[in-house]
Amino acid sequence: MSANAVSVLPGDELGAALSPSVRGVAQGQCHRIPVHARFEGHSVPATLAVRDEVHCVLEVPAGLYSANPEPFTVTLCFQQCLHRPQVPVNMQGRWSGNDRPCLELVSCGSRPAYLNERDRADASLRAAARSPILFNRRLTVQLHYLSPLNGAFEVLDRDVVIVPGMDLELQFNCPWSGQAMVRVQVQGRFEDQGRFLCHFRVLDKPSSTAVALMLLCQRRHFSFDSLPVALRKSPAIGRLIHVAIIEGTGAMDDLLTCRLAANRHYGRLEDVQDPRVLWDEWDPYAIQVSARLGNKCVGAGRVVVNSGYRERCEIEMATPLPQWLWAAGFVEMSRVAILPEYAGHHVMLALLRELGRITLHLQSRYIVLDAIDLLVPIYTRLGAQCLPISKKHPYSGETVRVMYFDVGRLLSRLDWHLPQWLFVFGPTIGHSVHRQHISQLAAQFRVSATGIRVKRGIARALKKLMG
Repeated sequence: MSANAVSVLPGDELGAALSPSVRGVAQGQCHRIPVHARFEGHSVPATLAVRDEVHCVLEVPAGLYSANPEPFTVTLCFQQCLHRPQVPVNMQGRWSGNDRPCLELVSCGSRPAYLNERDRADASLRAAARSPILFNRRLTVQLHYLSPLNGAFEVLDRDVVIVPGMDLELQFNCPWSGQAMVRVQVQGRFEDQGRFLCHFRVLDKPSSTAVALMLLCQRRHFSFDSLPVALRKSPAIGRLIHVAIIEGTGAMDDLLTCRLAANRHYGRLEDVQDPRVLWDEWDPYAIQVSARLGNKCVGAGRVVVNSGYRERCEIEMATPLPQWLWAAGFVEMSRVAILPEYAGHHVMLALLRELGRITLHLQSRYIVLDAIDLLVPIYTRLGAQCLPISKKHPYSGETVRVMYFDVGRLLSRLDWHLPQWLFVFGPTIGHSVHRQHISQLAAQFRVSATGIRVKRGIARALKKLMG
């Protein structure tokens, strides 16, 4: 097909004035794409060219073809592709009335059923698109639907009309998950509210993983439950989680909502409708911590600073604590909550490390907490010890054990719990225990400075090794 056979598109009058042989087509829009075509028992090399938003023309070699006037299926394999082996795509076509053997293909159809409204993308989600076919062009596309398997986008540039079968490399830059490269193949086009959208499938596993990690930070309903089991355990998830000290009404509302949802998962607080009623008399004396994926609060906890005042300690108000704890000084860790759809070690690790960092910053010798029976063995493996006292859970009335961490002893002790302890708190030591302050810290806690130096050295070495 020659350039002057291309249909006129609105707004291309400047192109027609500059080149009379091109009637109203944007410069570069009539790409001629080498493909391999299979139809009606034929398998031939061919050239695909864009005609308009809805139709393409396929030029095939001269030969003996049937003059079937009815539409039939044409299978195309693009020679310039990003994925091997090539992934074929089917289009409907019929013979054109031109002198040369040409097929007119329909590139636009109905909206595919697999596009779920739950996968509708945020209005601001854009990507840069490149393809071997587009010859050094970088298009801007706006995503309307996106999932780890498929999606749909709108091309914002007028220079190129995307055709089904074309491979694209979508480059995203998410503020939380960073840069992502996603390889996709366009499956077709459809009209949606006056706009032409291209629907695509994701071509490979690394691209699918990149999309999943990005959506984990961007989409409210996309959670760990939406991920494959192998990806849920990946260290990449932990690197996406960040922590924040919470101040302000809006952020506290998110934190209290998380607190309510986590307790409802265990059958508590089912009659509570407003999360703000969970704000209690100890929250004003607490440092509130939020674990976040993007702008989603997925976990929460607090460190209550009593400053020696017994009425500021929730556990003390329920059951008296030993005098030696008050003499040495301690903080209280409580209200650790994780949304059930984000359950797993990733969020808990982020919370424990930040709560440990706060304790070191406050230079508290002990951390006191209460734990349900399910969590007692976990805290014990991390070095916590049980006190011979218990109390009632404030929300359910169930009996909980009172435990404590001896921070000074844990910083200096070397025993068989060391690997587990370093896995959880190693990053905290590497960040918060500075070499020039080790002697002062050891003297304050009355422990061995050598043990602290050894643990700090191992923690820093592991960080360099694991990245």
